[in-house]
Amino acid sequence: MDFSSVDVATYTPVILLHGLLGSKRNFSTVAQSLAVQLEKKRRIVGLDLRNHGTVRRSEMNYRNMASDVLHWMDSHNMPSAILVGHSMGGKVAQAIALLEPQRVEGLCVLDIAPVTYTADEPHWKAVQDIVHVLQTIELKSGVTKRSVDEQLRVDIPDPALRAFCLTNIDFTTGRWKIHLDAIASQLERLAGFDVDDSLQYEGDTFIIHGQQSRFVRHAYMDTIRSYFPNHMLTTIRGAGHWVHAEAPEDTTALLKRFLDR
Repeated sequence: MDFSSVDVATYTPVILLHGLLGSKRNFSTVAQSLAVQLEKKRRIVGLDLRNHGTVRRSEMNYRNMASDVLHWMDSHNMPSAILVGHSMGGKVAQAIALLEPQRVEGLCVLDIAPVTYTADEPHWKAVQDIVHVLQTIELKSGVTKRSVDEQLRVDIPDPALRAFCLTNIDFTTGRWKIHLDAIASQLERLAGFDVDDSLQYEGDTFIIHGQQSRFVRHAYMDTIRSYFPNHMLTTIRGAGHWVHAEAPEDTTALLKRFLDR
């Protein structure tokens, strides 16, 4: 499991977990800013989840991704951590908190709920469509960012979203950085949440929701309360699903407030 780290210490470390098609780099701005605001009292670590870095596996669900993170913590002598996860990484963080609550001293979830998203929900269908569009891209040595951007322009008109997708290509080798086919084959599992609904995490849980996103809805609140009875939810106005990218200052300030609690 690949990781990047802002090496500071004293208090419980923070682990940052990215979303689908993301990487540890997605949190670099927030991590650096947070380290400064916390006066370097916590180690802040970003991890690449399976099939998004060097660890490639055919199977991909929240239980085995939780196991990956816990194994990494064990191998780095980290008995506990505060978990911060966005989207898919938020579900991984929730799974860890529910399965091994003694390892989690606090949980912060960015714009995701512990529910199953169905194929007919527009926000999840959009995610599936992006993955399938990326599978149509033919990569080879010498391919350029401009040429791939042109291929994606019709199906992914949002330039910011295209730029995000392009971060998953190594243009020096003309290969994917991610295990795209494995991810595509596991989308149904990633839409779900394979954790027993009788489990609870009673620790402090902070959910940050983007106002323009549909991934955290009123209909999901009973499920959230059932899993996480000590949760607090806040909304960042004007932000969508990628809250930490669209509103990094607001996200950092909210995370600092949670970590200072």
